[in-house]
Amino acid sequence: VRYERPFESVKKAVSLCGGLNRLTAGAKVFIKPNIVFWFRTRNFPKWGVITTSRVVEDMVRLLKEHGIDDITIGEGMVLNHPKDTRTPAHAFESLGYQVLRKRYGVKIINVFEHPFEKVDLGDGVELRFNTDILQSDFVVNLPVLKTHVQTVVSLGIKNLKGVIDIPSRKKCHS
Repeated sequence: VRYERPFESVKKAVSLCGGLNRLTAGAKVFIKPNIVFWFRTRNFPKWGVITTSRVVEDMVRLLKEHGIDDITIGEGMVLNHPKDTRTPAHAFESLGYQVLRKRYGVKIINVFEHPFEKVDLGDGVELRFNTDILQSDFVVNLPVLKTHVQTVVSLGIKNLKGVIDIPSRKKCHS
């Protein structure tokens, strides 16, 4: 579905794939946009790199229409300094996520400020995932379709690396 009309385009895409068919009203939902990285000190091209705020808001509205009130938007972006909390806060503010918080009552989290839990994926592979996403009933993954040097194209699975801790991310590269 080509994004031509705010809200209606996202609603059509989700409907065509039956994306909310198993979602029950009152469920706890985690939205994972693709922010990747952010600069507080300078502008950089965001189109084609970051999930647009318009699409995130469209998804929140669609979930609200579906009877969902417990919505968390969460991301763990790549930072020069792992303990930097100002850059993610600046990104969330600049992208309008605080407006979404006020308008729709969603929660906005930097996953690095929340606990992680070890998950056994089988075959001796264990990764540590953010507990907020693990405790959700439903996950909405909003990646950006883009090229990538290691995988040719980056899609939904790679976007979910944003909810695992740094040692787990490094483990995924080997």
